[in-house]
Amino acid sequence: MIPEPQKTYLLELLTKLGPAADEFVLVGGQALKFVLEGARATKDFDFILDAVALREKPAHVGEKLAALGYAVVPESRNFQFQKPIPGTKETMRVEFMAPDEPKRGKDFRVTIEKGLHARECIGGAIALEQSDLHELQGSLPDGTPARADLRVTRGHALALLKLLALHDRYKNIRGPERAEHDRDEARVHASDIIAILNATLDPVAFREAFYGQFAADAGFGIRVSDHIRDYFQTDTSPGILLYEESLREGAPTDRATRSQLAAELERAFRMMATIVPSAAFSALRFAIDNLCNIEHNRGLAEDLLKGLASTGVALSSKQAIGFFPGEVFGGAFARGQVFEISAFEEMRKLDKGETILLAGYWRRQSAALLDDEAFKARYAKIMA
Repeated sequence: MIPEPQKTYLLELLTKLGPAADEFVLVGGQALKFVLEGARATKDFDFILDAVALREKPAHVGEKLAALGYAVVPESRNFQFQKPIPGTKETMRVEFMAPDEPKRGKDFRVTIEKGLHARECIGGAIALEQSDLHELQGSLPDGTPARADLRVTRGHALALLKLLALHDRYKNIRGPERAEHDRDEARVHASDIIAILNATLDPVAFREAFYGQFAADAGFGIRVSDHIRDYFQTDTSPGILLYEESLREGAPTDRATRSQLAAELERAFRMMATIVPSAAFSALRFAIDNLCNIEHNRGLAEDLLKGLASTGVALSSKQAIGFFPGEVFGGAFARGQVFEISAFEEMRKLDKGETILLAGYWRRQSAALLDDEAFKARYAKIMA
């Protein structure tokens, strides 16, 4: 768990925040310590803040930080704070993030209160929702016994944030001058994702929770599922190669070590396969894209609408997916692959989490058919 002396000063911070601490959710490397044993060492604390709730209180977070001796990290623009830990060479450092929805225009910051900002975090709303309370016990700096509730994001939400961070660093969007640093961080994020999956006692439940967390934002869920496929689908995908780089760093080059490394890579790949989107999910997802591309596939869309009209199945319902015409799968698979022509049979192969996400994505994408004037006039009964 959280080591000393940081644990003492975290308790101090949570105690000072009072009820406002309920709107702070721990993520990042410190959150890993609540998910798996032997998590990598880290001393900084990353929190995702519920900006809306903190504004409504108001929480006066900035004043409380100042009272505890925290100062703004100069280059952070009011979203990182730190203070020296008395009697040690250690520093207590906290960084604040927030869901990206309430950010300020093109600025990457979210305003919490005057003088206090948070860095935008894509997926932050999910991390806030998918969190649990953990009891923290210890003492305050003056020796007074203390306890506090610390809200920590769940493993599947943490894996989501790590996956987004992996993609960001691997793509090196910050420019060539940060390339080496970004590559190092990409290795860390890939290794963390594998470690989270490795600590999972029930891979089936983890997979369901992972895909189920996108029920309210299917478009985002599809984007994340694409990342999983891109980084972990094969044993030569970037995420596996980054993990291999991490394992090789500083390791001996003898035959026994190479054999152990190969075995670990094979094990990690098999484990990551438990969360990669299924072939049926990918086929149906791309079939949805094909059907809703009216400009190029209007005939296929009309075939679907005719079939739905004959049975009375509503266009945007989950059941409508089972009526997709077989021809729509022509663009859903890579060349040379064998594909099923029955969308209904493909639907039966999905697990619960995939079904929820795919149904949400269909509702979202089928709006293109609902908005077509000719289709509305001809198939009004199934458009409701």
